[in-house]
Amino acid sequence: MNYCTLEDIRGHVPDARLVEVTDDLTPNADGEIKLDIVGKAIEESSTLIDAYIGKRYRLPLPSVPSVLRSVCVDLSIYNLYERITEMNISEGMKLRYNNAIALLKRIADGEASIGLEDGNKAEEAGFKVMGTNAPSMFTLESMSSL
Repeated sequence: MNYCTLEDIRGHVPDARLVEVTDDLTPNADGEIKLDIVGKAIEESSTLIDAYIGKRYRLPLPSVPSVLRSVCVDLSIYNLYERITEMNISEGMKLRYNNAIALLKRIADGEASIGLEDGNKAEEAGFKVMGTNAPSMFTLESMSSL
């Protein structure tokens, strides 16, 4: 599931800049936004989001929470700029990227919510989390007998 769209990104980045960061295949550049490149950036960002929230929520989500849409936009914009080495990534863009990752970590750890009902939590999907009181599978004694 992709958490944002090109239209969401266009709300933050002008089309002229999107052309700059996607239409870089000279001499075949044609001044158009390359949808496949934007799509790849969105897909990579969405996959990263799933890696974090999948620890906590059953995937795919029933809908896209606005907080994840915003995170995906920030990550996707960063990915688009990062692919063009000549483009300077601003401090503001780096901060937004780092804040997005920090938020995903807090969501994964249960310290922040994405606004979904509790019925969508991964534990209720059949996953069990072992507590710290579980016996160790590997001990010094069991490993030394190998």
